[in-house]
Amino acid sequence: MSGRRVLLHCNAGVESGMGHLMRTLTVARVARARGWSASVFGDVDEAGAGILRRMEPELELFTTRGPSANLGDFADLARGVDVIHLDSYREIPDLTSLGPLISNMQDGPFGVRDADLATDANLASERTFASPQRSLSHLAGIDAVVVRAQVLAQREVRTTRSAVPRVLVVMGGTDPHGVTARVVAEFDRLPARLQITVIDPRRSDGVRSAAETSRHSVEVLGFVDDLPAVARNHDLAVTAAGTSVWDFACMGLPMALVCVADNQRTGYRQVVERGLAVGLGEPPHQSLDERIGLLADLLDSPGSLAETAAALKRIVDGLGSWRIVASWEQLLRTRPQIAPGPAVIARPATLDDGQKLFEWRNDPTVRVNSRSRGEVDWGSHRDWLARSLEDPDRRLLVIESDGKPVATCRWDRRSADDWEISITVAPESRGRGIAASAVHAAERALTAELPIRLVAAVHRDNAASRRLFERAGYLPHLPEDDDGFLTLARWRLS
Repeated sequence: MSGRRVLLHCNAGVESGMGHLMRTLTVARVARARGWSASVFGDVDEAGAGILRRMEPELELFTTRGPSANLGDFADLARGVDVIHLDSYREIPDLTSLGPLISNMQDGPFGVRDADLATDANLASERTFASPQRSLSHLAGIDAVVVRAQVLAQREVRTTRSAVPRVLVVMGGTDPHGVTARVVAEFDRLPARLQITVIDPRRSDGVRSAAETSRHSVEVLGFVDDLPAVARNHDLAVTAAGTSVWDFACMGLPMALVCVADNQRTGYRQVVERGLAVGLGEPPHQSLDERIGLLADLLDSPGSLAETAAALKRIVDGLGSWRIVASWEQLLRTRPQIAPGPAVIARPATLDDGQKLFEWRNDPTVRVNSRSRGEVDWGSHRDWLARSLEDPDRRLLVIESDGKPVATCRWDRRSADDWEISITVAPESRGRGIAASAVHAAERALTAELPIRLVAAVHRDNAASRRLFERAGYLPHLPEDDDGFLTLARWRLS
């Protein structure tokens, strides 16, 4: 049990929506499961408070009323708190003077503020991350998506396809353009019969009228506590381009997206351009009727729906909340630092370095912390070195101090953005602080188009290596695998 305390701030209500609250409750649940004490603070109306009480009855809620909270409000609640986690677009005073680690959720240009840890979980946010200089550490992209336990519970549930296609229509709590009623009405253009479930927390007259006159079978529900369980029984979701997109993606539910708010435009366009959902348009939705017609072929193709479902599940692994809370724990334990250390340089390796690299590779300490722990013969090593020097997806470096080789670092490209580092310090150079300087030199020597993610796989028993990369700013990315290796990562953002 960690014994740590976190204060989570968000605002939620019938008028402003529940997305920030749902994300906050998910992070709080993961933190509490890891031994943290948690409380929520913000402008939360009775509907939001009811959701919190039903979903997390033991979570304490401190409510304010009004558009903003002042520094004194936070100061009163922050005593003895280790982390303040912010998830709001509203103006918030600078909290860095209060002492706790500041964790901030930002959404493109919305909600950007000074923080120790900044998270933007939008698709491709690593390329559009706003003001990264305002934060010390970063989590970016859909690996940081906060996925609720209710979603994860439905991820592996199998359903039987109905003879009549089933469509879920859900636009969140606000729906400022009345898109829900329009979508239900426009589905009358599709020739095949459908079963449509509509989530309408506002119980609007327009939605009720569209449902009553529809040629399809339409059921209208108010707010539901377990939307993923309802969604699981459908073949397609027509949804706003908000936080629910990644819930449905994690479940493998194909989607048609509607942009219903300005802060959704960037995310909407990226998801549609990536081919992850059918785009139904942005305000003022003049072509909504035509775009709804595009869904006819998709709903009539079980094969296409299944392929889309599998692709979506591969994209969202559901570990975003774990990454956030594990990053808090690491940053409280080990603050990133760039110590001067010994002066070293990194240069490309050559065939002339073969003997030295061979000796280092077969050192017993190196082998015990490697995935491949057996000794390597000279012939295999020589062939490996020749291939490595020619491989465009590998950067093999020798680290020198005063002209003498003291370490080697290797970068391997694992994906379009990911480069994994491996480091070996010469036995005679250990204990001199060389490793930290070598990592920094290797990072400077890695020339690649930004953004890139620097990745390090560390065995659970190699405490020194883990501490090395934690100090270099690498954050938890993947839990331990079956071989005992955990993965740390750090974004180098544009």
